[in-house]
Amino acid sequence: MKTSSWALLAIGLILVLLSLTQILGAAQDLEIIKVPDSAPPTTIIAPSTIQDDAAPVILIGHGFAGSELLMRGFSFPLAKAGYIVVAWDFDGHGRNPRPYVQDMTRDTLVANAEAALATARAHGFATSDQVAILGHSMGSGVALSFGVKHPETAATIAVSPVSRSVTSDLPKNLLLMAGDLEPQFVENAEQLLADAGGSGGDPSLGNARELMVISGVEHISILFAADSHTAVREWLDETFGPQPGAVEYSDRRIGWYGLGVVAVLLIGWGLTPLLNHTSSTHRSPLPLWRRLFAPIGGALGALILLWFLNMLGVKLDAPFGLVVGGYVLFWFGLAGLISLALLGFRLPPLSTRLLLSGTAAFAILWLGVGLLSNAVWIPWLLIPKRLLLWPTGALLCLPWFLAIAETLRGEGFLQRLTGWIGHSILVAVGFVLSMRLIPGLYVLILMLPLLPVILGLVELVTARLRGTWPFAISGALFLSWTLLAVFPMM
Repeated sequence: MKTSSWALLAIGLILVLLSLTQILGAAQDLEIIKVPDSAPPTTIIAPSTIQDDAAPVILIGHGFAGSELLMRGFSFPLAKAGYIVVAWDFDGHGRNPRPYVQDMTRDTLVANAEAALATARAHGFATSDQVAILGHSMGSGVALSFGVKHPETAATIAVSPVSRSVTSDLPKNLLLMAGDLEPQFVENAEQLLADAGGSGGDPSLGNARELMVISGVEHISILFAADSHTAVREWLDETFGPQPGAVEYSDRRIGWYGLGVVAVLLIGWGLTPLLNHTSSTHRSPLPLWRRLFAPIGGALGALILLWFLNMLGVKLDAPFGLVVGGYVLFWFGLAGLISLALLGFRLPPLSTRLLLSGTAAFAILWLGVGLLSNAVWIPWLLIPKRLLLWPTGALLCLPWFLAIAETLRGEGFLQRLTGWIGHSILVAVGFVLSMRLIPGLYVLILMLPLLPVILGLVELVTARLRGTWPFAISGALFLSWTLLAVFPMM
């Protein structure tokens, strides 16, 4: 390898170690206990130096397509502040193998919160009668319902809240939070505040009400904002009083994760000389109109076909039992096959070296981008029922990435950049139209900010690899794994 490749590898490895040290170091002085065989899978996070097992207990529920891991931006600061945090994966999410119930107003999700608290108490981790609950998005509905159903709950915090029935009495000490970049949830919060009697009240009497709009954040980034964490801690301290041994803590793990992703890209570029195919087959380029028409035609053709199937009564919101994510896999599969058909299935031959290059690029993404996220926000290690679907999902995604590699993707930097932008816009438009035409797919909006990131990571890791197949193989394997890690299963 060239000296530049060795330098990229060295810098990347140093930055990965720095990122890991900072991410793992955030759990210092905390006790993180995953209760085995609990239903739902429950995690207790508390200060390792806590003297009183009867410290206030904070229940934390995640949103749709989230997990207990995603909510640690709240869990860590509250545990550092002296509280005992009890968090869990709702049915169908993360490590929970139980099927997800799509109607989130049902009592089953509230029962998850009740069962998690009971599990923690049964194992001697949360003996306090002082309980508060926090929930995000779907979890906010659970928190609000829990606070009404259990009037002894001292405080309820709804982040990016959905609509629920509240009164001027219940839930007690209600804090509503939303980001100024998610106007729908700000409107929900304003209506809830009005229904709850407006802002004001006394935390010591349990009738405090407040709405906080966090600036510069939307539905996901609100979970990582320091202002969000500070507001929640202060609200709980007003309810219960400051806790003994509390320490100031600002959660910066997502920033260190970003540094880790950059490090992984540097490692990938450093390894490129070992992965590159030694020779390439020259093919005459396709005309521009055909390179544009094929993926656009494929994307629209897949949308029309799936919309027609929906009109015939075919349920498309959870193919393979993967809620919404199953539709995404089918869309990619159909769009890819139609695009390749419009290209006349014009593909270069697949060699063992190209197959290994694509697999190695996926391994870099899986180990660096994915496994690193398992310490910050995504439960990356798939449970068996999810893992079994991964090869099928990858096969469905493969035709689309092959078509993109043969049409929108170029060889130079500007061509790759333009291709990535076009690819991201095309998929985003397909998803927006899907939300408009097919009921039950509205939560695809949560994936729109992540799409350019996922596609961009694949593009960056394979930027110096020659050929269609390495890009397509790594992209299909990585996207399939990501969808299965994130979306709930029925």
